[in-house]
Formats: sequence, structure tokens, C-alpha cells
Amino acid sequence: MRVGFTAIRRDSGVELELSEPKNNKETALVTLAQLPNHCALLMGRLYYQDELLVSLKPHLSSQRLHECSSNAATLALEIYRQFGANSLERLEGDFALVVWDVQKAQLIGMRDPMGGYSLFWTVQGDKVAFSTSMRRLLDLLPQRSLSLEYLADFLIMSGQRNEGATEICVYNGIHRVLPGTIVSAHLNTCQVERRRYWDWQQKFTLPDSSDLPEVTQQYADVLRSAVRERLHGRTLAHLSGGMDSTSVALLARDEIGTSRGSSPLHTLSLVYEELPVLVRETPYIESALQNETEIVAHRLIADKLLDFDSFIDTPPHDEPYAGLWRWAMDCATVEVASQVGAVTLLTGIGSDEIHDLHPYYLSDLLRQGRFLKAWQEAVKWARAQNSNPWGIIQPFGIEPLVTAWLPFQPRSNKTQLNAQNDWSIPPWIRQDFAQRYALQSRTKENARNTYRLCEQVGLSITLNAIDSRPGDVLRWAVAATLGIAIAHPFLDSRVLALGLGIQKRIPPQPGRMKPILGEAMRDLLPRQITQRKRKGHFNEVYYLGLTKNLQLLEEMLKNSPIDELGIFDQNILIQALHEASLGVANARQLQRLDLSLCLIKWLSMQEEWLQRKESANATFLINRARE
Repeated sequence: MRVGFTAIRRDSGVELELSEPKNNKETALVTLAQLPNHCALLMGRLYYQDELLVSLKPHLSSQRLHECSSNAATLALEIYRQFGANSLERLEGDFALVVWDVQKAQLIGMRDPMGGYSLFWTVQGDKVAFSTSMRRLLDLLPQRSLSLEYLADFLIMSGQRNEGATEICVYNGIHRVLPGTIVSAHLNTCQVERRRYWDWQQKFTLPDSSDLPEVTQQYADVLRSAVRERLHGRTLAHLSGGMDSTSVALLARDEIGTSRGSSPLHTLSLVYEELPVLVRETPYIESALQNETEIVAHRLIADKLLDFDSFIDTPPHDEPYAGLWRWAMDCATVEVASQVGAVTLLTGIGSDEIHDLHPYYLSDLLRQGRFLKAWQEAVKWARAQNSNPWGIIQPFGIEPLVTAWLPFQPRSNKTQLNAQNDWSIPPWIRQDFAQRYALQSRTKENARNTYRLCEQVGLSITLNAIDSRPGDVLRWAVAATLGIAIAHPFLDSRVLALGLGIQKRIPPQPGRMKPILGEAMRDLLPRQITQRKRKGHFNEVYYLGLTKNLQLLEEMLKNSPIDELGIFDQNILIQALHEASLGVANARQLQRLDLSLCLIKWLSMQEEWLQRKESANATFLINRARE
């Protein structure tokens, strides 16, 4: 069994299986709490614990409060016992939780709103089980079969999702506990209830003021608190030289002495010596690290860490992962964290969703019939970017309007790679599969979810991006095994809620990259970083990696068991792979190809993966006779 837990209802009670990392005493990544009539299993970490402990103080002894402060499962269990199941909504963190209530004969599973750790469940006859590992639950199924509904959704997703958007999993009979959801299984009846407790459209935190300096100061304070809460043990922060990761790293440097983190802070920067575009990032990295005496800086030469290298020695993962093609770089970062003895890895992931804003309000103006105003705004943005106004109004004004509000047909089976987009159906997907699983209808629904979640197109895109972010395959499939917790302060629920409120109140402005974050971090970041006009891209890493691994990928396509599924035309897919390696389309237009390759790699691993047996470090039986 990989690091995590499983709870299985047996005839005599509920069997609990735990698998802890070797350094669990230090990292506290998997915790257990047991009482005569209750038990809790938690994977991950809880934040803002002091607020919960204050509410518990009138109800618990000082000794029990101390136990709550040192064991996340104990804290969650006492919140449940003292205040009821609904009170679990108060938990904040990156976690998956299961509570076993003996008296109610009820298993309760929940995940935080950003789905920090996976949690699956199944009901087979009178057997109910929750697990952080899908592989463990597959042992309980009478037979195993792939869900073609899941595969259809995966192949035509827009953007990059870390996990499926619904509770449907890649294997029939297994369900996911959705982020921000509580699933209750009544063991006497085997009935399952789901309750979504978190809806981002209801979680906006409007800033206390409309004054920009006050707004940015409020945001800086909330982000600083989020960083402080995530410091635990020896901490390594990714520092790329961009505004996001550098902000987190320098905030962590300042806060590490006031938290549970261990001084000094370690940082890791991927540096390039050969790739012409990415070598330009090094001065930004050095501007943040120069004269630093409180940081232990690590630099990893990354020219050879190319995309698709991860297809050579791929870590096992429960479901197809849309970001697998870039995993080599991510896994190398986790490996360095392990080498320096870190138990926490901080990143700048999640900032783009709130701060990297574009003038999608142009589409709102066009929909309102304010054509002249829309054109004037497009001209303003074009001048700031030294570009053509049509290059602004077409992607940010016309395309969302046509795609989401006017009748349109997704591009189906267009043969040219450079004609592919988020709404197209690639030519290597067989037409009978596309028709049987209504891929055109699915792409239309994706478009509506992107542009029409609310009245403002820009805000809708942000909400959709946040909805797509939950799940972190690297966190639970790679880092957890090494006893490392990956943490993303920008994805803190309080940070996101305030960011949404700011975005609702303050429209995007041309001429400066991430102005709210830049202003909030003005006294922390080097001016060289806050005044950046644009950030680096990884196109070199992508195309070099695709070319390098071309033969490997082609052999994978030829040898994988994909024909029996009736999804792909192998010859067309191989032809598209070769064309992509020649650079005939940009990286975004190749997203459909990336998804197909990631899925096929996962399929090629299944035979070996299913033969592996997972074992637990410890097994407990909570007897039902205690009811």
C-alpha cells in the first residue's frame, strides 16, 4: 500500500489500514486518533489550528488539547465529537479525512476544497470502504473494467485538470470523494449520502477597502499567514525567479522562525545554461538570492530535464494524469527536497488563477452591445503590449462570445494540428467513439463551464481555473512516499477567496504583470522581479523533449493495448506525433495530443500495476460490539 489509509467495513467492525512514510514522526503526514466509540484517519495537514483549539478549550482537558495540537486526526475527531458532522466544514488544510462513528454505524469521508489528497470509496454488497489508494479498493471489486465515460471526459478536457471533474473514476465501481464534499456511508443500510459544503461562487471575500494600497496590504497579510501556516519541519521552497514562487520563498524566510518550521529555509532553483530562453531567468533568481544569509540556496542544472522524460520511468499513479508529460522536472524537485531532508516543499502554484488576468471584460462589453467601448479598450491594451487591437479583441472578446453564447459546433476531426484548440476533437479519435460518447456535447459543456459560470467572463474563467486545480498527483503519488508534504500557499482557501473578491472589485489593467501581487510584495521582492513585463516559457523544454523521446513514444503507441478500447486510430496518432515533433503547432494546440499520450502511458502500466500487492504498516479492527 502506498502512503495513506484504508477503512473497510467487515462483519465484526471496521478494519483500518495505515501505511506511513518512514519519517512520519517528523512529517506527521498520516495520523490516527482512536476512542472507544470513534476513530479518525487523516492524511495531510490542517492549518489555522489555533482557531480550532480556542473553540475546543471549554470542552477538553489541557492534556487532550495538547494531543489535538500535535495530532491532526485527533483535532479533527474532537471537532466532530464536540460540534457534530457539519462542524468538519471548519477544517482548513490539505487533507483527506475519514471518521468512523461506532454508535451511528457511519463512515464519513471528506476532502478539503482544493482536494489536497485523494480519497476514493466503493460499496460492494454489504461491504463499504474508503481509501486514499484506488489500487486497494480494486481488490474489493468482483471484476475490473475501465469507465469509457471517464476516458471520454479525460480526452476532451479544456485546460489541465489534475483529476476528474465528477465522482466517476477510471475504474467502474470506484467513486471519488469530490473536493469540498462530505460523503457519509451508513453501514447498516449501505446507503451513501453526499453533501457539497464548499462552493467558490459563494466564497468571495470582498476587500475591506477600495483603496489600492489598503487592498494590497490586506492581501499581503493573508498570503503571509498562509505561508506561515504551511511551515513545518525542514522546509524547501521552490524559487524560480518569477513573482509567485519568489514571493512565497521570501515570505517563508521571514516567517520560519515564528512557526513550526525549522530554520534555516532551503530554496531550490532550476537553472539553465544551454536553453536560450530559460537561461534569461537566472538573473531574476540571483536578484532574489544575492546577499542572502538566512537561506540555504540549492541550484539544479535543469537543461537535461525535458518534457516526456517521465515516460521512461513513470511513478505509479491511480488514474491518467494530464500533466504527466512534465513530471520529470517536478519529480526532480521532490528528489532534491528529499536529499536535503525537507518534510515540506513550498511552491508558487495557484497565483496565476488570481493574478494573471486578461481583458476578458471585452466579451462582456460586446455582449452588452457596447462595441465602441470594447474597441477603445482593445486599443488601450494593444498599445500597452505594442500589438494589434484585433489580436486583443479576437481572443478576449469575440472568441468567448462565439464559443459560449452563440450556437457553435466544436471542430471535429480537423486534420491539421495547428487547428486544434480546447474545443476541438482530434482526428486520431475514432468517429464512432466520438459519437457514442457525445464528445461534441462534452466540449460544449466545457465551453459553458469556462465562460458562463457567472455573468463576468473574466471571473468565470478564474472560477473554472480554480475548479480545475484540485488534486495534486505529484503530492500523493511521489512526495508522500518520501514523507514530504507539498504545499501551495496561493491555493489557501482564504487567499483564493480574497483574490476572487479583489478581482470582482478591481478590473484588470494593461501594462504591468500581476499588478496586485506586485504591489503587495513591493517591499519584499527585488524591483527587477516586480517590474517584469513577461515571464519565461518552457517551449524549448517541450519540443526538445518531444524530439528526444519520439521513438520511445512511438513504440509505446505501437505496443500499448489501445486497439481493444476502440478509441484511437493508431496510424493517425503516430503521424500527428511526428508532425508535432517538427514544431508545426504551438504547445497549447498540442494539448489534445498530450492528453492522448498521457492516457496511453497510463494504460500501458496497468497490467503491472494491477499485479502489485499493497501492504499496510499497521492494521486495526474497531469492533462494532462497542456500540
